[in-house]
Formats: sequence, C-alpha cells, structure tokens
Amino acid sequence: MFNKQDERYWNIHLLNKWFAITSLLFIISMIWMFIDDNDDDFKVYQKTFRKMEVETTKRKLEKAILEVKDEQSIYLANLENAESTLESKTEQIKQIESKLTDLGSRKYKANMDYLHKKAEIDALKYLVEKEKSHIHELPKEKDSKYELKYNTYLEELHSLKQKKENIESLYSDTKIELEQMKADVKQAKTELSNVMRDVDLVEAKLNKLDRKKMSFSNRIGDIIRDLPIIDFMDPYYKVKQIVVPDVKYDVNFASVSTVDRCTSCHLGIDNPDYLDAEQPYKTHPNLALYLTSASAHPLEEFGCTGCHAGRSRGTTFYSAVHMPNSAESKYDWEEEYDWEKMHHWLKPMLPTKYTESSCFKCHMDKPDISGGDKLNLGLAIIDKAGCNGCHQIESYPKRYNTGPDLSRISEKVSKEWAKKWIHNPQSFRYNTWMPHFFNQENNNSHEMTQRNTTEINAIVEFLFKSDKQINRLSGKKYIGDADNGGNLFNSLGCRGCHNVLEDASELTTLNIDLDKLPYEYSVSEYGYEKSETNLLELTKQQGPNLIGMGSKTSAEWIYKWIRNPQEFWPDTRMPNMRLTHQEAKDITSYLLSFTNKDFEEEKFPDLNIDELENIARGWLVKAFPEEKAELMLSEMNLTEKLDYVADKSIRYYGFFPCHNIQGYESAKPIGTALTSEGSKPVAKLDFGHIHDIEHLNYSWFEQKLAKPRIFDRHKIVAPEDKLRMPNFYLKPNEIEAVVTAILSFNDDKVGEKKMARYYQEDQSVYEGYKLLNQYNCKGCHVIDSFGGQIADLIGAPEFSPPNLNTEGEKVKPSWLFKFLKEPTLIRPNLQVRMPSFSLTDDEWNSVIAAFQDLDHNDLVFESDHHVDKKSVKYKAGEKLQELGVCSNCHFYGTTFPKQGAETWAPNLALSKERLRPEWLVKWLNDPQAVMPGTKMPAPYIPSQEELEMEDSKSIWGNSLITLRGDRKAMLEGLRDYNYSIPGKIDISREIKKYFDEHGYDFGGDEDEDDWDDEDW
Repeated sequence: MFNKQDERYWNIHLLNKWFAITSLLFIISMIWMFIDDNDDDFKVYQKTFRKMEVETTKRKLEKAILEVKDEQSIYLANLENAESTLESKTEQIKQIESKLTDLGSRKYKANMDYLHKKAEIDALKYLVEKEKSHIHELPKEKDSKYELKYNTYLEELHSLKQKKENIESLYSDTKIELEQMKADVKQAKTELSNVMRDVDLVEAKLNKLDRKKMSFSNRIGDIIRDLPIIDFMDPYYKVKQIVVPDVKYDVNFASVSTVDRCTSCHLGIDNPDYLDAEQPYKTHPNLALYLTSASAHPLEEFGCTGCHAGRSRGTTFYSAVHMPNSAESKYDWEEEYDWEKMHHWLKPMLPTKYTESSCFKCHMDKPDISGGDKLNLGLAIIDKAGCNGCHQIESYPKRYNTGPDLSRISEKVSKEWAKKWIHNPQSFRYNTWMPHFFNQENNNSHEMTQRNTTEINAIVEFLFKSDKQINRLSGKKYIGDADNGGNLFNSLGCRGCHNVLEDASELTTLNIDLDKLPYEYSVSEYGYEKSETNLLELTKQQGPNLIGMGSKTSAEWIYKWIRNPQEFWPDTRMPNMRLTHQEAKDITSYLLSFTNKDFEEEKFPDLNIDELENIARGWLVKAFPEEKAELMLSEMNLTEKLDYVADKSIRYYGFFPCHNIQGYESAKPIGTALTSEGSKPVAKLDFGHIHDIEHLNYSWFEQKLAKPRIFDRHKIVAPEDKLRMPNFYLKPNEIEAVVTAILSFNDDKVGEKKMARYYQEDQSVYEGYKLLNQYNCKGCHVIDSFGGQIADLIGAPEFSPPNLNTEGEKVKPSWLFKFLKEPTLIRPNLQVRMPSFSLTDDEWNSVIAAFQDLDHNDLVFESDHHVDKKSVKYKAGEKLQELGVCSNCHFYGTTFPKQGAETWAPNLALSKERLRPEWLVKWLNDPQAVMPGTKMPAPYIPSQEELEMEDSKSIWGNSLITLRGDRKAMLEGLRDYNYSIPGKIDISREIKKYFDEHGYDFGGDEDEDDWDDEDW
C-alpha cells in the first residue's frame, strides 16, 4: 500500500479512476473496431444473396426433380428388378466371391514366387556376364562356375511364369463371371445416375449453401469460418476480386493491372437465374456478349471497370464511385445510400447511358461496333458534323472535308445568297449540318450583330474574288422535263444519299420536357424531323437536303455538277451517275422547281466601313503595339481591310477544316484536341459562372453541345476572345450519342491482345469498312444486315439495289474489282444505277477485303472450277434447268427471257466469271435462306422416291436417276450447267435499247383497288 502522506504531483485516486475509464474506453474501442471491421457492406449483400441462392436452388431442385420424375420411377423400377434378381443368386455369388478370394491369395503367392526367382536369375545373369568378360584369364579346361546354375534357374522361372499366368487367367475369368452377374445392377445404377445427374448437382450445391442441410459439425464450422480473426483462413463472406492483367489503369509513372472487386456485391451478375432480381444482385442484361465464358468478353479477362470505369478496388457503394444516370437516381441514392460524389477520383463510374463509350478502346479500328449503337451514332455524327476537323482526335481522325470546296463558290451561288446562308443556314435548309456561328448567346447583341454582319461581308468578298460568277440567264439549254427528272431522281438512286423534304408537316417541335434535361438547351426555331436520329436515318443525309435549289444556284451549275462532280470538287464523295445529257437536264429542272421565296426576299445588311475598321483595329492591336497598329490600319485600302478582316474571321471561326479554301490548305485545327478528352480532369474544364449543372466531365460536354457559348455568360470578354464553337442544334439523343463518343476518346490502356485488331491478319479490312461508311454504301445496299433504306422509297425490294449479305463469299474478288472500277449492268430490270466512284486500286481492294471479312472468306486467288460436260452430274444439271425453265426469267447471253421485264433476272452467261462455285450451290439449295425476300425460287430437286417411280425415266431422265436422289450432286450439276452457258457477258447496251423503246412501266407499288362501299 502506498502511504497517503506521500507527496505526489497528481491525485493518485483521480489517476486510478481515469486509468480505469480509459481502459474501459480502450476495450470498447477495440470491440467497436472488430465490429466495424466485420460489418462491411459487401458482407450484408453476400448474406442476403446466400438466402436468395438457397431459395433459387430449392426451386431449381424442385424443378429438376419434377422434370425427371417419370424417368426416375422407370429407372428405379429397373434397379429394383435388377437387385431382386441379383439377390436370388446370393449363394452362387458367395461361392464365386470365396473362390475369387482364394484365387487372389494364390495369384499373389504365384506372383511373388515368380518375382523372387526372377531376382535370383538377374543376379546370376550379372555373374555369368562378368565371368564371360574375363574368360581369356581362365584355364581352358575349367568349366563355367555360374552358367549351369543360371540355365537351371531359367527353366524354373519359366515353370513359375506358366503357373502364375494360369492362376491370373482363372482369377480374371472368375472376376468377369462375378461382374456379369452384377452387370444389370451396375447398368441400372448408371442409367439412374445419368437421369439424376442434374438433380444431384443441384442438391450438392444446396447442401453447401443451406445450413439446415448441413451436418451439425459442418454447421458449426460454417459459422466459425467467418468469425473475426479466424476469417483470414477460408471465409465464406469475403472480398471477391478478379485480376485483369490486360486492362490497365494509370498511377502516374506506371500502368497497373486492374483488380476488380465489383462481384463482391454484384453476386448474380453472370448468373442467368437473377434476371428479375433487384440491384446489386441482378443479372447483366446481355450475357450473350458479356461476362460468361462463352461470350466475347469473359469476366475473368475483362472484368467490370474496364467497361464501366469507377474505382475497381472499392467495396462500398461510395468507394466504388457509382454515378447516377439521372437527377431522380441521384436523389434516390442520397436518400438510400447517403451517396455523395468522390471528388478526387479522376475516373468515376460511367452512368449506364454512357457505358458504350468503353467499347472504343478495344474496337477503335472498325467504324461499326456490334452492340454499340449509341457509340456508332456518336462517331457518325462527329464525322457528319466535322468535329474531327476542328478538333484533333488521334484515334478518330478526319477522313474528308464535310463541307464543299469553296474555290469555285462564285460559279455556284450569288454573294447575297452566301451572306444570308453564312449568317443563318437553317433559314434556308432547316436540317442542314452547317452549324450556326452567329445569333448565339454571346454574339446576339446589337453591337455584336453589327460586327458579325461586317465579318460576313468581308468573308464573302474574299471568297468571291474569281472572275467567274453565277449566271442564271444562261440556263435554258440545261432545262429538261421536270416531271421525268423527279422520276429519275427517285428511281436512279439519288435518294440513297439525298432527301427533298420541305413540307412543314414533316417538322415538329421536340417531344421532350426541356425542364427535365440536366442541361440548358437551345431550341431551333425552324423545327426538327419527326423521326429520331439513328444510323439508318443518317444514311439518308449523306448529301444535303435539296430543297430550295431553285433559289440557290443556276441550271448550268446543277447540270455540270451532276454530270461530273469531280470537275468542281476532285475529292467529293458524290459519285458519277453516268447520266446522259437528257437525264441530267431533266433532273436539273426537277431540282430547280424547289424554291425558298422567304429566303430570297430577305435582305442582308450592306458593308459597314466604320465597323470594318473597328474589327481590323481590334485584331491589329492584339498583335502589335497600339501606335503601330493604327499606322498599319491607316495604310490599308478598303480591299486590304476586307481581306485582313476576312482572313482573321476565317481563322477565328475555323471555316477551313470543313471547306477547301485556297491559301488555308495547311492551316491547323482551331479547336481543343480531343484525343484524351474523356480522361480530362474536371478541374481543367471551365464551368464559368454556370452552377446549374453537375461538375462532371460528361455534364460539361452535354452543356457545351447543347449551348456552345453558354460558358461566356456573365463574363466580360473582348470579341476576339469570345467562345466560338458553333451551334449544330443537336437533338438530345444526338447530344447523348456525341458525349458517348467523346468519353471514348481517353487514355485508358488495354493490352494488345485485347485489341480487336490483334486477331485480324489483314488490317486493310478496317480501311474497307471505313470506305463503305464514307461513301454511304449502306444507303442503297444491305450490308451485314444493316442499311438499304432506299428500298422503302422505291417501294419494292426486288427493284431495289441488291442485298450484299454474303457478298464476300458470293463473288470472285477479281470480278468484283473490275465491276467496282467500271460498273456494268447485272440486274436487267433495275432502274436504280450503280454509280462510279473515284477510288484508288488500294481502296477498292480494301473494300473487297472488308466484304470477305464479313463472310470469313480471305481467299484472294482460287483455282478455276472446271466443268466436265460428259459427266452424269452435268447432264443431270442440264435436265434440271430444262425442267425449271430458268430461261423464263434469266438472260442467256443476249437471248432475252421468255417472260416480261418485271421478272427479269441476271445474265447466266456471267455466272462463271462472277460467282464462286461453292456459293452458287448454297444459293441454289435455298435462295431465301441466303437472301430473304428474293424473288428467285428454289429449283425443284427430286427425291430418291420420286426417281424410283415407274414413269421416272420419262420425266427425269437417266442422269438424274443415276444420281439416286443425291441432292448435293444434283445442285452441283445445275451449278456446272450454269458455268457452261455461252453468250455475251455485258448486255448493258441490249438492255438500254430495250428500255429506250419500251420504257419502265413496272416496279412501283401495285395499284390499289379504288372500289369503295358504294361500288358494291
């Protein structure tokens, strides 16, 4: 005991009390630590999911038992019968088993005797061999010391071997006898086991899941394994993680393999049994494409965050950096999960609507990504709008100018028209892809409007320096029949790329609640098409909507342009339709019939000289000291001022990335590089004074596209420094698609083996796919089961451009190359015309490679198929074509079909040069399977029963009978006959002559009955 009289600085009683209190608090904190450490969110989810799994497994077990109930009773009865029969032979079996036991002992002893003797012989063998190796050292008369004994032992070994083999044979026979007696029982058990296999598997799983099904000791062990401290060994509830070596994330100076822990909570993500479950237990919506081992993206190889982003190592709703898809979701999450944004994680999880953006990192080489419709649309809009002209995108560079060549603009339009068009494009063409640079939020004041009209005047004067000007008075010789021009425009294929839509009934306001959009939206006053923008709709807009052409240009220009577009613009994507003079004049008249009187009556302000000087002064002062700037301005004449302001305006607004303008061919893009825009930290995005949108990169992108100049709001900015991105008036679904594409331009890293191109030997196929899109081949043709929208306009699929599914395995590459270079007539009754494109040989070869890749046929050179006209197969084919009257529809060289033009089909004399032999057999076997909707009927192929009928010889002939119903041989014979048909291959002239004389009086929609009820 301490002495109460001892002097101490602190009161020892008080110290003891505080020591006791802190010790208690320490114990409580330790307990709290254990509880908190073992109270993880994922464990709660896993416990809930375990209960769900138990219930699901019980249902599956009940279902499995029900499915095999009838079979089970049958096989159980068989087993009982077999066991009953076996039981009747019990005494016999006991005798055999006793005998087998005795034979087993004898077999063992005989084997050991044999092995023992063999060991002795092996030892003697060594001594004999050693003795013989030294025989020259022994006296000649001395006998061998070991050889006699060795020979005696060999005889004994042979005797023991025979004894052993006899016993083994007897043992084997006895064992087989016993097995045969039990064979019926064994077979019955095997059959029952096969029937009950699924039931047993499900039951075994249930026994591991459901503690009620476990033994007492297993139940205790299952509880103990998840207790604190002990759970380091083999817990049931644990972090589930997948290491994905080929999907990396950046940690400044290194790229680290992704470690995904998403499945710690999303436990049913790859299990189809949980399609209707709530999150986080719900099955992935597309298991055919993702997560399963049979899919293209197995979970073990791609993980989750490779597509969804977020913090892969997070194990809570917050630490995984989930992001809501809408304001409603955000509110629900805040209420339910106390959610908040993790501000300093650079790559939060993508909202569901933007998940497709991750496809691009592996599939950037192919323009159309399967399962990525929104991303495909966004990339197509970027091409269409020319975004990659102003903005550098290394992974998705500009391939062509989206706007026309302006080097000869003065021959096409008037100055007045150009000024009004630049100022307000939609006032002339409501759905133009030419964006609005003017009348925007940051330049719609009176002062800015005056400045903008002056800039436009200067730009137009600069562009119209050519002596050649538009001449509307010299157009009479280019005018034809407008009605026939309309028919030609609709039938030749022009509508594959162009629309002529001007009816106000075709326009609508946006059918959405703008207040629900997560950004401020700029609505076009000119309306929108009723149809939602998608890839198929974009194929209709390859070229501009041709409304108002009569108010825009002259007959001479239209005529010359449609006759030879490359004359005005060598790099144009518009092909040569090989129009005759009269066809060109008729189409010219048709296009000139569309006018825009309101646009014609508009007057554009004249040039303001004072404002011109102010603009020039503003630009000069930015580059030079003010005194020098004033001197330079005073020395300029009016033309020089116009040129200076025009040059500055063209560079400021960035017209040259879309249009070829002389002198700007090597000018650099004016926009921010978007190569890694999807990975740009939010802190590097200027939100200005806008506080109504989320501080997230995709929210900023949405707002920028919806109202490009909004971030200048409430800012004091000089005119030369204002935001200048133009407004395309994109629809909300277009904005979402483009943002998806922008998010795909990021610095995410994946291993080369995860890139789609790694598995493509011929990289030129990707160029082929891009060319198919660039030249809008899908506007007319169905390719890879997409496109062909022109068929809806023509009215009948059989008179529309052909379906190009299977084109890669259908035609010979050599023929296709020649055809694409110089198109000839293939389908005689099609009025729609295959145009001539100005592609290089390398580009055409890439297109052909793309077609072949679609059909997994990469053969460039193939052996010629030789036809034996003396073969039975050939003669059978000849008979089949005779019975099938192929000549009713098909040309045989210049021999016309027997039926009318509406049924005409390709020239069969072309088959050998054009079609691959394997495909032709496949086609003849079932045309509808190859090309659904084709008017080609399958040839009738007789069965063996028909060929064995009494009168078969007179009907089918000897050759078909000889083939005895061999369908493949008969189809090959028909193919061989097709290959042997002689005649002229190119019959374009003959067909043209026929239709010049008879005209096209078919191919439209069938006339509807005009009878009404009164007529009855």
